[in-house]
Amino acid sequence: MGNNTLDRGERRGVRNTQNIISIIFLSLVALMALSFSIVLLIRNANLQRQEDAVQSELDALNSEGYYTEIEAQKLVENAKIEAEESTKNSIRQMIQERLENGDSATTAIRALFPDQIVVASSGRYYFFPILDTIEHHGFNEEDFVEGADGFLEYVGDDSTVEIKKGVDVSRFQGAINWEKVKNAGVDFAIVRAGLRGTTEGKLLEDDYFEDNVKGATENGIDVGVYFYSQAINEEEAREEVQMILDLIEPFDITYPVVIDVESAESDTARTANLTTDDYEKVVKVFCDTVKNAGYKPMIYGNVKSFTLLMDAADVDDYDIWIAYYGTPLYYPYHFNIWQFTSSGKVDGIDGDVDLNIAINGY
Repeated sequence: MGNNTLDRGERRGVRNTQNIISIIFLSLVALMALSFSIVLLIRNANLQRQEDAVQSELDALNSEGYYTEIEAQKLVENAKIEAEESTKNSIRQMIQERLENGDSATTAIRALFPDQIVVASSGRYYFFPILDTIEHHGFNEEDFVEGADGFLEYVGDDSTVEIKKGVDVSRFQGAINWEKVKNAGVDFAIVRAGLRGTTEGKLLEDDYFEDNVKGATENGIDVGVYFYSQAINEEEAREEVQMILDLIEPFDITYPVVIDVESAESDTARTANLTTDDYEKVVKVFCDTVKNAGYKPMIYGNVKSFTLLMDAADVDDYDIWIAYYGTPLYYPYHFNIWQFTSSGKVDGIDGDVDLNIAINGY
């Protein structure tokens, strides 16, 4: 009987212990639930504040003129259309203004393509990218201005640049008073020694070659010579250069010996069907022979000469005499002499004469 009483007491104690544990466990669960509820309330409050902030920002954006993605895309498309139309109108206006100011159609078109050389020939336009692999002359558009004597003057910032004033002459100038030419400030003259006919290909000496060379040198003017080439192959190039070397042998030639490379504007010209390779072979034979004879070779031509007739990159090693009338010079690559007008006036020469400037002389 005593043992039974003990057993009941133990069982009661166990039940009491279990009850306490259950109460503690339930209390913990309730506490955790309360904590979780508090966390949810806090998070919900934060989300509500974020939502309110976003909504407030959207309201502000809308009030300041912002648009949905679809609306923005439509605005972009409309802007592109307006920009294209504006660009077209701007181009038309620019071309119209240039033409009204007296510019040629070629000049107006060139202004639209500043990164290319634009050449007009036989009713077509040709476009050549300006290459950095060829030496550029480095002058700015404002570096040259016309002086009181009609010659270009250098007004740029490079103190190493020295300008020499020159003329180039042929029988078309007739008899020249070289003393007056010297007194007019001319430093050099490039005299035509001869030419080859454009159709029959006959070699001819210029009628005033000897008189001009003697007259210029006797008055202290440096002299170079040029030959108007119409050679169609290397053999004819050798004929031309040999003729000019024979002509200049008795004289003191201090400026270059030049091959004049221009296309004869005629379908019957003997050079009409030459390729750039053909022209370049003629030039190479001429210049290399001149150099081997102890003179300074040079190539004369205009923008067309150094694009359509020859590749500027292939003649980059030679000195260049560029013919371009007016300023600024529309030729990006290096040059040594610039023929800037064909209608110059110099005391001692009747009528018009080509005027030139040489960069740093010879």
